Amino acid sequence: MKSQRIGGIVLCAGFGTRLQPITHEIPKPAIPFLGKPMVWYAVRALYRAGIRRIAANLCHLPDTMEQCLRQVCAEIGTDEPVCYREGTTIAGTAGGAAACAKLLPDCDQFVIYHGDVLSGADLSIALDEHRRSQCDVSLVVAPRPENSPLGLIETCQRQIVRIRDWCIPDDQIDPNAAHEARCFTGIHIVQRQVHDPIDPNRYTCLVTEVYPQMMASGKRIHAIYDERFFADIGTPNSYLDAQSAILAHPNLLPGARLIQPSADDHSIDDVAFTPPIYVDASCHCKHAHIGPNVVLSHHARVEREILSDCARFEKWTISR
Repeated sequence: MKSQRIGGIVLCAGFGTRLQPITHEIPKPAIPFLGKPMVWYAVRALYRAGIRRIAANLCHLPDTMEQCLRQVCAEIGTDEPVCYREGTTIAGTAGGAAACAKLLPDCDQFVIYHGDVLSGADLSIALDEHRRSQCDVSLVVAPRPENSPLGLIETCQRQIVRIRDWCIPDDQIDPNAAHEARCFTGIHIVQRQVHDPIDPNRYTCLVTEVYPQMMASGKRIHAIYDERFFADIGTPNSYLDAQSAILAHPNLLPGARLIQPSADDHSIDDVAFTPPIYVDASCHCKHAHIGPNVVLSHHARVEREILSDCARFEKWTISR
């Protein structure tokens, strides 16, 4: 493929029903993770790959989500985002991405990043591999743990041959080649021509509709294998599992950093800490035992409590 201008599309329209009641007031991609909105990690990954033009689709709490995105882009130093508001009816990943692509008319290629995904993937490496594949679509896929709740992606020789229950015909697959079970990380690399025929006003899913249709017509979808950290944040358990992993090994998630309470912080009084923890300077802690696997941010208050395996920010607590 010739050199192309690349845009970023961040999908931010979901309702986050499994994280209610928090998502009644905060869109899921705006929920803090180690003190930063989850979408911050997506925007930072795009920025580090040289992608400055970003579009996002919004539906649930669009004013809050747009304000969060603008603050994130300003902090990271990338271009101001352009946003597509879907109204009261969600357009799905395909409809939302197609609408965003229209907002970036001079881009030929897009990295689509789900706003509630945390990943250590290096997008520069992924883009190079996509270019070499000469495919219209590449999906970044991770190892799939046994009994994973995530949908199955099956690959064969770096080609995606199965997406959930849909599989390409056997005569199109080398019967002697090994197959691998993978899961989708929520990171797509897609050429503009894939978006052009999609109606942004109709609910359509890229993974369950558009890509199987492409594969059925004989188009190859490339699999980019990535062994780095990946978490699809949908539930309190998945959030806290990811938090535990990053508190233990912050280098797994680019941009993540730990903030430890300071001994001379006057907002901390008679508190015992059991690492690993994250406590930012805005928090107030008094007569408490905090940790392990606890993150406190955004003016969280803890008084006369024993906290472990949870995250607290503003008035909210995520616990199992």
